[in-house]
Amino acid sequence: MPNTFVISSSYRGPYYLHEDITTSLETLALRLSIELTECESHSLLVVQNFDSEEVLEATAIYLVSAIAQIIEANLQIRKALFGEAEMSRELERDVINVIGEHNVDDEFKKMVRDPWIWESISHMLIHLSRFDPDFHPSGRVLVKTSIKYDVHDHGLDVIAIYEASNLGISAGECKAYFDDPSRGITDASNKLGEIDAGVRDIEIRSVVNQLRSALDEDAKEKLSGAFWRDERSYLPFVCCDSEHACSWTQKRQSLNRLAIPVSRKFLFPLSLPEARKMFDAISYIMRSYVSIKE
Repeated sequence: MPNTFVISSSYRGPYYLHEDITTSLETLALRLSIELTECESHSLLVVQNFDSEEVLEATAIYLVSAIAQIIEANLQIRKALFGEAEMSRELERDVINVIGEHNVDDEFKKMVRDPWIWESISHMLIHLSRFDPDFHPSGRVLVKTSIKYDVHDHGLDVIAIYEASNLGISAGECKAYFDDPSRGITDASNKLGEIDAGVRDIEIRSVVNQLRSALDEDAKEKLSGAFWRDERSYLPFVCCDSEHACSWTQKRQSLNRLAIPVSRKFLFPLSLPEARKMFDAISYIMRSYVSIKE
């Protein structure tokens, strides 16, 4: 992202973040689309038009909102947890803590920043299902977990409760392996397979209890036992550099082993030209946005 980049007039800065995130989501819903393909071992969801400057800017605003904690579990937007007098100062500090200064080294980017950005984008793509159901074909998302700050947390990267014949759980694992997306698919699939084995039951039950208060009364009445054993979807999110992109449609044993129908196993790849530079651009916009003063 060139140093001459200026935040567009669509966004007014941290004092107006709750309004700016609405603008951001509207832009993303307008500009992005999904192409669904059913393959032998999985279904494929491919994002269209991600790498435009307008989309990168809107994505950066969404990621700032995640740090400011203004996206509720039910995907509604609320006022940030900052007083107006301290909004700019506090948010700028928190953004830097998460993504680093402009001169952070490649090791920090690889191990901390890039995984966090990709996990946050994956949450954003699920959020967009509120505007376009193609982003979550299994059913309407009712609530989801918030974005984690610690990318080394061993829990599932995203858990959402969605509306099906009863209720279902969507579990997502996010891997930003820019030069080896096949390994990303395998690693994400192996972790999701722990749900099939019952290893993740305690974690999922705990998350469901946390999300319960964000559901309406009708949905709460449908929360019984380990309902996800009857209705669940898996979303391996994989980001890579387009130079290293693989065939997303080929049969993959790691996905084939997952014990749910192909129609509910959604490989969600994003192949970007010079992916690290794209993430640099998003980071630059985030820092530029939070530095805007009233």
